[in-house]
This record gives sequence, C-alpha cells and structure tokens, in this order.
Amino acid sequence: MTPEEWKRVRDVFDAALRRDPGERDAFLDEACAGNRPLRAEVASLLAAHEGAGGFIEAPALKMAAHLLADTPTESLEGRVVGPYIIRHEIGRGGMGVVYLADDTRLSRRVALKALAPSVSRDGGRRERLRQEARAAAALSHPGIATVYALEEIDDELYLACEYVPGATLRALLEPGPLPPAQVVDIALQLARALTAAHAHGVVHRDLKPENIVRTPAGVVKVLDFGIARVENLTPERLTRAGTILGTPAYMAPEQAEGRDVDFRTDLFSFGVLIYEMASGSNPFEAPTPASTIARILSVDPAALSEVSPAGPPKLDRIVATCLRKHPRERYPSTQDLVVDLERLQTEVSAGLDRAASGRQSRVADAERGTRVLTPRWWWEFHQVAISAVYVLTMYPVWRVRSWLPGAWGLLFLFGALACAALATSLRLHLRFTARFYPTELTLQRARALPWTRWCDVGLAAVLSAAAFAIGNAHPEVATLLITISIVAVVASLMIEPATTRAAFRAP
Repeated sequence: MTPEEWKRVRDVFDAALRRDPGERDAFLDEACAGNRPLRAEVASLLAAHEGAGGFIEAPALKMAAHLLADTPTESLEGRVVGPYIIRHEIGRGGMGVVYLADDTRLSRRVALKALAPSVSRDGGRRERLRQEARAAAALSHPGIATVYALEEIDDELYLACEYVPGATLRALLEPGPLPPAQVVDIALQLARALTAAHAHGVVHRDLKPENIVRTPAGVVKVLDFGIARVENLTPERLTRAGTILGTPAYMAPEQAEGRDVDFRTDLFSFGVLIYEMASGSNPFEAPTPASTIARILSVDPAALSEVSPAGPPKLDRIVATCLRKHPRERYPSTQDLVVDLERLQTEVSAGLDRAASGRQSRVADAERGTRVLTPRWWWEFHQVAISAVYVLTMYPVWRVRSWLPGAWGLLFLFGALACAALATSLRLHLRFTARFYPTELTLQRARALPWTRWCDVGLAAVLSAAAFAIGNAHPEVATLLITISIVAVVASLMIEPATTRAAFRAP
C-alpha cells in the first residue's frame, strides 16, 4: 500500500466513524465505489475499532504509518560505503535494508543495515537510535548478535552488526512445524538470550522468525536489537510510549495499543514464536494488519495441545502464560521462564532416552527372533484378524445366496457384502493410520467406531437370518453362519473394546 492509498483508507475510515454503525455498510459501498481492497481494509479497521472499544484507532493509524516508512530504494551492492565493501543484500524491512559487507578496518564480515531515510533524517529519532545502539552494543551473550557500531556516513545512518550464518527461524518453519525436542531447544536458547538482555534493561520489541537464526552448529542467535527499548534511561526514555515499532503478528497487546512496554512485551512475542514453531501457524495472523491487531487484542488462541497433540503437554502452560493479554499475568521475570523450559527440556530428553532405549530393546528382541506382543500389537492384530474372517465369509455367502428363494438371495448377498466390505475397509484404514499417521489415530478411531459397530451387528443379523432359512436343507452351513455371527458380535462388543482400552489406556 502506497502513502496515497493509505491516506484514502484513513479518510474513508474517519468518515465512516462519524456515521451511525447501521449506516456504515451503505456508506462504504458508496465511498469505495467498487474498490474491493479499499473497502476490505476500511471494514477491517472498523471491525477492529468496534471489537477493541475504540482504542485501536490511533495505534492502527500510527502502525500503518510506520509500516509505510520509506526504505532505501537504491541498491548498494558492489559499492564502498565508508570502510565497508558491500557484497549483497541479505534482507529488508521497515527500518531499512541489510547487506553482507566486509569491514576493511578489522577484516571481518558484518551485517550492515542501511537505515531508512525517515530514520536517518529525523534528528530526534537519530539521537534515540544512537542511545539504543549503545545499549544494545553493551550486550554480550552467545545468543545475541553483537552490535558493533552505529555509523554516520555521508549524512546517512548505518548499523553494523555481527553477521550470523545459518537459517532463519522462518526458513526452518517453511516445511511445517518443528519436532517437539527442537522446539524446546530453540525456546530455551532464545529465553536465555532474552534473560541476558532484560537483565540490562533492554527490550527487543520485534521478536519474529526473521530475527532469529540457527547456525549450522545449532546455536540460536537473536538479531536486530537495533530498535530495542532501554528501561529507566534518563533524561529521556528511548522509543517512548505511543510510538509503535514491531511486526503486527508478533506484537503484544500493550505494544499494539501504543502503550508503554517492558520485558513482558518480549514474553508475549516469545509465546507467539513457540506456538508457531510447534503448530506451524501464527495464532493471530489475519489478512490485514488491522485485523491482526484486533485478534491480538480480543482473541484467545486455541490451546497448543489442540493444534499440536504431539508436543509435550507442559509446553501448553508455558505458552499460555506468555500469551496472557495483561502483562502482569505473564511470567514475573524471564528467568522464571528459563527455569520452566529447563525442566521441560529435562523431561523431553528423558522421554527421548526412554524411547531410544525401547527401540534398541525391540531391535534386540527382533535380532533374537522374538516379538514383543504389546497391547497395541494385539489391537492391530484384532483389526486384521476380523477383516480376514469377513473376507473369508464371502465364500459361504456366495454359496448360500443360490439356496434362497427368488430375490431374497440377491438381497442377502448384497447386505452381507456391504456390511463386510465397509467394516473391513475401516479396520484396515485404522491399522494403516496407526502405523503411518499415529497423530491422526484418535480422530479416525472416533469416526470409524459407530460405522464398524453397525456393520458388525448388521452382518451378524443377515447371516443369522440366512442360517434359519437354510437350516433344514443345509444344517452344516447354517451352523457355520451362526458361529460367524456370534464371533462378529462378541468381537465387536467385548473383545475390541477391551483391546482398545489396553492399547490406548482408555478409562
């Protein structure tokens, strides 16, 4: 969205606010004149305004103005800027463009951020940025990319930082959610880095996947402390209350409202990051910045365990605590968060060790030619055994259909075939799911249960009716059909529930 387009959005939004809520839809139809993107943006601002009780208006406008901050348009690739030889662009955002560069003074590679003109040419912002850069440069922690210098070259500002090779968290998330052990490991490293920053009164305020890098050695580093806020700095507090910096989908409510922030603001962003790592999706992200802010202010996301059942249950409480709307309800200190994550990592590691030990034991048993008959194995065996019985039953069913008079033979055949085919298909589907998609098994069992029960009972009823019809002429086949009917009912109503309880520890 260009500044001109945003001005149009703001004008229509302001005009709509001056009308009664019942008149706004008609006004938007007339004012937007078929411009669907304009109408959608204004409608999302109005919805956010209503849902947040009116206080989103000013922050949303300020946020949009920040998002439209101009970034350098002329590429610096291949140029020499002061003591830096620019190699190539490695990223860009609202605050500027980041290049990989060589620092000729100290013969080292750096990440050089060319700050946006709106930052460089504002005297007040320049001074605040200098003080913030000094505070960020004082941070020394293995999990924080070092800020080397804030350079003023040809009346432009450049922030020189440690260059960290590796994949950003965003790149790691592209294939989908991360394994639970990796989520906990990254979360713990990130929390320790934040603890070091918060201990110096520095709040990052823009934690997001693009600002976190995992090196080839597995070390997690936080980048871009350049817009950090420093607590209790005199004579002026840096990045003052009412100024919105950050990325909408990762903002804390107080940050989105333009209120003052502290270390607990980073904890909220941290919670969003962990949620996204474990589930693969951001719980607040919406089509527009305004609707994203509205969700942050008013929506409580689903519990992490509901969208990511494979994760450790205790991660639920950690994430939920970080995502509290009110800062006072979050962790009282970042160190408390670290303590909880360390305990969780110990439990996850112990679980992995037990799982590895179990796998080794099973491999050893297999090498000795033995099989471990677990309750889960018996449950899977039951599904296959009943399926095999139903398939074999189709032979006597085919024979019996010719012994029944008229259309009754075909009705018997089709009834038995339908029940047996459906029950067999569902049971084999459950066994396949258990082997290859275990996280889906609970849902699939719940969906299949009523169908398999009705098919089992239906098949037993059809076979019993046929057995009584042919009992005098073919007593031996009638006895077989009655036996299969009894087996089907007992297996469905007694044996299968027992194996299911044993395999899945159901009450």
